Amino acid sequence: MAASAPVAPAPVAAQGGGSALKIILIIVAVFVFLMLAVAGGCFYVAYRVKQKAHEFSQQMGGNATPYTGRTDPCMLSSGEVGAILGQTVTSRESRGTAACEYQYGDGGNRRLEIDFTWKGGAMTMKFAHGAMQHISGMDTFTPVTGIGDEAYVAPGGSGFMMRKGDVMVNIDLRVSGVSVDAAEKIGAKIADRL
Repeated sequence: MAASAPVAPAPVAAQGGGSALKIILIIVAVFVFLMLAVAGGCFYVAYRVKQKAHEFSQQMGGNATPYTGRTDPCMLSSGEVGAILGQTVTSRESRGTAACEYQYGDGGNRRLEIDFTWKGGAMTMKFAHGAMQHISGMDTFTPVTGIGDEAYVAPGGSGFMMRKGDVMVNIDLRVSGVSVDAAEKIGAKIADRL
């Protein structure tokens, strides 16, 4: 019988190598899961912010009908304004598309300025109304029905604000000498033309 050659022992698989791979895969899986959770949270927060911004925009008049007509602040003639004021209007002058100034009275020594906000008027009106309410602690504007979409007389009859769609019209009554009644009539006539 021939002597057999010594048999080499079979290689032993490394016990720690498979365990280390499993631990690395578990750590990577947990890391990926956490990244997905953070990304999902970010998307949710972004969605909620967008939703709140849309709600705020709607509350502030963002859904008002935009004005698509001609942006002429002197849409009322001198004769129309003079008839409402009961005095002769000696001139009317446009200040770009934002305002129209009517001069009236003896020698044209008085002036009435009508200011327009053609885009964003609903939001501007809400801000003005809200700011005054915040400053005084109460609602100091007097609502006027039947003119445009909403209209108000400012505290103490110092001004008249009217909105139709997304256009706001503001008439400052402090220095013009125009009555609240006349301002309301002018506002109604403008609202009919918008």
